[in-house]
Amino acid sequence: MKLIKILELAALAVLTTMAFVGASSAMATSTQLCSNDPAGGSCTAVTHVHETSVGKVTILSIFINVKCNVLFLGDTLGLGSPLIIHGQFTYTSCEGCIAKETSGGATIEVLKTGHETAQVTGEWSVLVECSEATECEYDGVGLIGTAKGPLLSSQLNGEVSIQNQTLHKTGTHFFCPSVAKLDFTTTPLAHTYIGA
Repeated sequence: MKLIKILELAALAVLTTMAFVGASSAMATSTQLCSNDPAGGSCTAVTHVHETSVGKVTILSIFINVKCNVLFLGDTLGLGSPLIIHGQFTYTSCEGCIAKETSGGATIEVLKTGHETAQVTGEWSVLVECSEATECEYDGVGLIGTAKGPLLSSQLNGEVSIQNQTLHKTGTHFFCPSVAKLDFTTTPLAHTYIGA
């Protein structure tokens, strides 16, 4: 009987701990993009994201070297921890090969990590076409970058930077390297602060 009572108390302690841990993570600060500096306490939410590459985006592997200008258009899904953005990448003025998004849309997650700083993770796929015989598709699952708001960024409106991240080959394209590297920096067309 004592053993049953001890087990009941242990189970109650575990449930109480789980409830506390769940409550503290649920109370974590949400991430929000703002068109004004939220230090004053208020944030005018950015719901539509429009970014352009700073210089050219590079996709590089043993056989592939493509550099393109990139535009990103997306919409936020309100507050979040992380904040979710659904959008589309468009590749233009490519050098070496051509590139186009094939995923039908990109999912970007933005999680505030400090003052005017956030971790950015992405998921999308891109087709790199260098000739009729060389078409390589890669996915961006698990890409990790850093976002900085205008107060910390070297760019006027803020920036997102993903450097030396690995893209993985999808499909059965025989001549395509299994991985490629991605480097890019984008900047919003208007001030975009990282708030909570």
